[in-house]
Amino acid sequence: MNDKLNTESSGFLTSYIKENKSKIDESLVSLRLMKEVDDFLDINCISQRSFADDIGYSEAYISQLMSGVKKFNTSFINRLEKKYNLRIEFKLNPKNECKFISKLSNTTIEFRITNFNLIQSEKNFSSNNNPLDYCQFETVED
Repeated sequence: MNDKLNTESSGFLTSYIKENKSKIDESLVSLRLMKEVDDFLDINCISQRSFADDIGYSEAYISQLMSGVKKFNTSFINRLEKKYNLRIEFKLNPKNECKFISKLSNTTIEFRITNFNLIQSEKNFSSNNNPLDYCQFETVED
């Protein structure tokens, strides 16, 4: 009996995810931004009530944003940036692509972090991260 119930539950869940994949993905994107906002509020000791007042939204709406019920929009981002003198930046990062640094002759590489995996293959260096996030390049003149 339990096996049949588990199979039915699993089938329902799989079906639900397929039918609602787009909505689920949208909520996950919104929650990533809300995580950053939540960290910002914690670090700066700002309550959700004060935050709502500061940017001109109801506390209930902010609570819905923070819980993922509502999704953020550009109006929210604009108010957040203006009130707290912030700039929210977005980066597009391919999920499964290596970034390559090539043609390094006469080039100095300065690493900004201490733990970085750099893979060398012939004259190419690769990483799963964007090298420009971690390296500053300068051409050395002969």
